[in-house]
Amino acid sequence: MGGIPISLGFGAMRIILSSAQPRVLLKKSLEKCSKCGKRPIDVFFDECLGIKQKKCVACTSTVSVLKFFTFITLKALNTNQDALVKALSVPYWRKGLTSTIKGLAWFGAKKPFVTGAPLFVVWNFTNKCNLRCKHCYQNASVSLPTEFTTSEALRVVKELSDADVTSIAFSGGEPLAREDFFEVAGSARDSGMYVTIASNGTLITKDVAKKLAKTVHYAEISLDGINPKTHDEFRGISGSWDRAVSAIKYLTEEGIIVGVATTVTKHNISEIPKMIDFVEELGADYFICFNFIPTGRATGILDDDPTPYEREEIMKYLYKRLVFNMLQNKKLKIYTTAPQFARVGLEMKGEILKEVCTLNPTVPCVEPAIPTTHYTNIPGITPEVAEFIGGCGAGRVYAAISPDGDVQPCVFMPIKLGNLRYKKFEEIWLNSSVLNELRDRSRLKGGCGTCSYKFICGGCRARAYGYFGDYLMSDPGCIRRVYEKPIHALQLQL
Repeated sequence: MGGIPISLGFGAMRIILSSAQPRVLLKKSLEKCSKCGKRPIDVFFDECLGIKQKKCVACTSTVSVLKFFTFITLKALNTNQDALVKALSVPYWRKGLTSTIKGLAWFGAKKPFVTGAPLFVVWNFTNKCNLRCKHCYQNASVSLPTEFTTSEALRVVKELSDADVTSIAFSGGEPLAREDFFEVAGSARDSGMYVTIASNGTLITKDVAKKLAKTVHYAEISLDGINPKTHDEFRGISGSWDRAVSAIKYLTEEGIIVGVATTVTKHNISEIPKMIDFVEELGADYFICFNFIPTGRATGILDDDPTPYEREEIMKYLYKRLVFNMLQNKKLKIYTTAPQFARVGLEMKGEILKEVCTLNPTVPCVEPAIPTTHYTNIPGITPEVAEFIGGCGAGRVYAAISPDGDVQPCVFMPIKLGNLRYKKFEEIWLNSSVLNELRDRSRLKGGCGTCSYKFICGGCRARAYGYFGDYLMSDPGCIRRVYEKPIHALQLQL
């Protein structure tokens, strides 16, 4: 679509949704009609796919409003009707689009954006685990007597699906330690959600990998070092590195999208470049560096938390490696859960361009007014889009569920917002006072509150909560909060 600038598209949405009436109409599209029993948004999406529906007069007018908002949204995202139809044909993308419209209805086109249902929920499916990891946020060991029964778990899956949750990640503990994992995860997939598993890999055999290929869309395996000794000491069980690596191989052989997750600490930070090389050799699709969060067992290893300088240097390395992997059309994508990564990417764009043009003289060394094909191949986003995406997603696009049903803003932030045995998930998501505070970046305190990147990054709210007991405080791991010169900077080379 020959488009208007994305920032203007977002601006148009903000202006339109600044009054109450458009949002009231959007909310109406998400409610079942009292006459025909259908949600106008579902009728509209079916019609986009060429599925004709009989609709009452009330639904007809609401669908017309949806068409207008969809046009504006497509412009804002610089995409077109064909892309919309393609997305709607995939059940979990359809849920994501519904959640986006629900977010506009409930919260408006605010920055950073808040979805009307989480784009992903991490469910700590059980507290049972066969490892004893030093950094475990869940303090996982044995099953809790209050964990959901299978029937309760299936009910929760339906409730999340009905609330338009896009993706569900089964974590733990070790999710495969529960005998009903495949039944419950299969139910989530059948309901149209994108299903993932976060596993330590030690229980994944060839046969288990085959079953996972029919159940999940994505599998994430933890690996905390290129050296087996580093990983095994961190995970507490000898031989866990070998079994995790075998799991990665089994999963890639089955064609599952595979991510390898590493919690970065002082013990393994120097191994990250070689780890990326190794993960590429294994054929994985993603390498994700997890931020160190001082919660659960990790409160006992606070000295392992990288310094702000070390964290900044590793993020720069990861971003540079990501860019060059993409420019070279390599399969492996590289990310980190540290919200500062967006800021690092924006700050490094010019530096990356100069390095690229040194290697390829055909690329202009100054950012052109009209981007060339070469330049637009350099990964990066505009500040306007980055503010819309918003860095830390806790309570905005993401939530967590404990083994016994407590909804939390994040798996690393053990704040109980309500229990699913007694309260509906959608009610918690839309109305929680804690979540609404997390969604309002004007409430941030200290350095994060005054930072020019607060809408782009926002700091890690879980780290603020872990260190200060206040999720609105500054993230103490950010280089922008430190003013003295570094004693030792991490030196990493591509």
